[in-house]
Amino acid sequence: MERNDYIKYEPIKIPRSKKYGNNYWNSRGNKVGKRNIELYSDLEFDHWLTVETNPKVITYCEQPLKISYVLKGQLRTSIFDMWILNQDGSETFVEVKYEKELTSNLPKYDRTKRQIEAQQEWCRINNKAYEVRTENTIRIGRHSVENRISIVSGVLNSIKPECTLDVLQVISLDKRKISEITQEISQYSEVEVNLALKWLYYEGHISANIEDQIFGKRLEVFKCE
Repeated sequence: MERNDYIKYEPIKIPRSKKYGNNYWNSRGNKVGKRNIELYSDLEFDHWLTVETNPKVITYCEQPLKISYVLKGQLRTSIFDMWILNQDGSETFVEVKYEKELTSNLPKYDRTKRQIEAQQEWCRINNKAYEVRTENTIRIGRHSVENRISIVSGVLNSIKPECTLDVLQVISLDKRKISEITQEISQYSEVEVNLALKWLYYEGHISANIEDQIFGKRLEVFKCE
């Protein structure tokens, strides 16, 4: 699809307070033109990492849209946590919540549940996909966050190394450890090969179990079909 065939969203600035920004994160993302990104919880930051490192995602926008809804006779507003544009042209609006906010019967979470109902209804009316993502779907594996930070940092702060194509050529559909690949193309340093592998993963040319194995010599990578 053409990049101009969708509504362009701009992040809605939310003043930091006890409710918003208690765990504030500030970063940059390649898929949004390296602009400044503001995230308002640890879980939102971890979710952003999964989006930025997902090769099926073209672009995204955090805090993209405000909608209104009525709760107990009062008009309230809600802002989606993220809008995502995928390679297949589909759009997804996402709300990021901790599981306890969805399952607890405590009255303090009633607003959260009504907020989600309002977002679901807006997406239904506007024919948009909607997902609520929790720590159970975001924080998969003990090394996922650490590895994704490493991948994002490598891609954001370094140009694609000249050896990237050579590295890709020695990767097959079968799993191979990074140490084996480094030995096969020993004309390049481990640093160059590792950076090339991060770019290849980021762009969707290769895959690896980055959730359960640290990005290093023992990580097994393989070419995507």
